[in-house]
Order: sequence, then structure tokens, then C-alpha cells
Amino acid sequence: MTQIRVLSAREISQVFTVTDALEAVEDAYRQKAEGEATAWPMVYEQFEPGVADMDIRSGELAGSGLFGLKLTAWFSGNPSRGLPEVFGTTLLCDDATGAPLALLNAGAITGLRTGAAAALGVKWLARKDASRLFVVGAGHMSTFMVAATLAACPSIGHVEVWDPRKEEAPAARVELMRGEVQAILEAAGAMREFELVAVADGKAAAGAADAIVTITPATDPVIHLDWVRPGTHISAVGADMEGKQELASDLVAAARVFVDDRAQSVASGELEVPVKQGAITPEHIAAELGEVIAGKAQGRTSQDQVTVFDTSGIAAQDLAASRMAYDRAVERAMGTVVEL
Repeated sequence: MTQIRVLSAREISQVFTVTDALEAVEDAYRQKAEGEATAWPMVYEQFEPGVADMDIRSGELAGSGLFGLKLTAWFSGNPSRGLPEVFGTTLLCDDATGAPLALLNAGAITGLRTGAAAALGVKWLARKDASRLFVVGAGHMSTFMVAATLAACPSIGHVEVWDPRKEEAPAARVELMRGEVQAILEAAGAMREFELVAVADGKAAAGAADAIVTITPATDPVIHLDWVRPGTHISAVGADMEGKQELASDLVAAARVFVDDRAQSVASGELEVPVKQGAITPEHIAAELGEVIAGKAQGRTSQDQVTVFDTSGIAAQDLAASRMAYDRAVERAMGTVVEL
């Protein structure tokens, strides 16, 4: 009989941290650049537009001996039913036999791996003296953007957070976020000093930043070309479906652009709208970030250059992170083993 290990959010949190996520995602990007990881086309369906949908991101991570998928379902009415709005489940399978290995609560990994992707953009593409981070978006995921960037980039010590949907600074949210970030860093043994400030003027904050991370569901740009000073790096995270756009098309056109997957970025990532508008072509992409990490492509080429990294999210990130959590759970005999 075939056995599969089921891992809960609580169990995953005991074996997987933000520094683990940085290591796993960096390895996933490197494997993709080396031809050992593949992102397969995304499946997206709306049960009711604007109310409920689901997407499946799948692929192979041959360097780690597995393939698999993450299924995410969003049902906006769930809170009234006493249920989470989002359910995420990751399935890992052995790529030599096809046998299922593990079923994991994806929610316990998604925040950390998404923050890690944004932070790796800052690590590899921002100026080495970057010290000021500006996070656009004050939702749940913004916590992971801050924690991962602080863990990955020792030079960054000042962080500002802006909610583009509101006129006032998100002070209460940022006060809560401060404790959440500290807890994430402490769990990884990576606690450090930092300043975390809520701001109301997004344009001023963008103009003072060395690195910007955008994590919003925007369909109209929230960061514009004249907001950004020379030498700034931007990791754009929020555009993960058709029609979403966080960065103005002329800003993307003026920048040196990197992505996690060329085809997906143009089809449903930050570059989809600029390409459709004719502001850029797919050839505007300088490289995938994994190619920079693997030494196959050059990242930033000057101190004054504006760089953009579009991470729309690929299965390789989830597979690498989930494999790490699975291996550690097996070592500690954690999880529930089920006969199929």
C-alpha cells in the first residue's frame, strides 16, 4: 500500500521558518535556471466572478526529486460561515514513481515563501547600500514581506508601510505588524533591530526608498514613474492574475526588468498589462531572477538603474519549501501517515 504524510499548519510552523523559506526559494530559482525545475501552465477558474475562484499552480522540481501542485481556493463568503476565506493545499509526488508523498496545509508556507521571493529580489537586485524599504500594502501578507526582507538584507533597517486604499497612515495595523515581524524573526533565530513606520504619503515614501515591495490586489497602478528615484529596486508581488497591475507601464518600460517565469509574467503577472498596452514587449525582460542567482545573467548594471522584479508565484517555490518542511517532519516523525 502507498502511504502519504499529512502535515497541518501547526506542524509545519514547528519545522519551517523565514530563513528556511529564503533558502528554499533561492534554491528553487537556481534549479529553474539550471533546467532542473519547470513551471507548468496555471489553471484558473471562477465559480462566481468576484465572489469565489480557485487556481492550481503545478510543476516539477527534478533537482529535489519531485513534482506536485498547490491548489488555492478563495470563497469570499466563508467568514460568515465561520470558515477562512482562503484554503490552500499542496501535494508532493515522487518524480521517479509518481507516488504521492505528502499533503500539506499550504497556508503555513505561502506567506513565508511569498515574502522570501520579494526579499530575494531586494537581495540580488537592490543597491548593496540599500537601507530604506517601502512596503505598499498593509494586509496580512505585508508582514511576511517585511520579515523576509529584514532576514535577507542586513543593510535594511528602516521600513515604511502604506495602504494605498486609505488616506490615513495604517498606524494600528503597523503596530500589530511589528509584533508579528518580531515573532517570525525570533522563530528563525534572526531577530535584529529595525524601525517600522506607518505613512500616509505614498509618493513621498516611494521617493525616499531604496527598495519597494508592492503587495496589493490593484488593477490600477499604485506606483508611478515620477515617484521613483534613480537606483531604486522594486519587487512587485501582487499581480498574480490577469488584469492586475501595481506599477505604471511607463515605469516598467524605464526599468531593467526581471521575473520568476517569463511566460507567466507576461500572461498573468505584472507585465501582462504593459505588454498588452504596447509599452513593452516580452523581450524587455532582462532575465529570470534564477539566472542571476545561478550566475547566468547580470543583475543591476549601475547604481542609478531602476530595477523591477515581478514575482507572480511559481510552483517551484511551493515545492521546494514544502519539500524542506516534509523532510524535517519525517526526521521528527511528525504528521499523520495515511494508507491510500
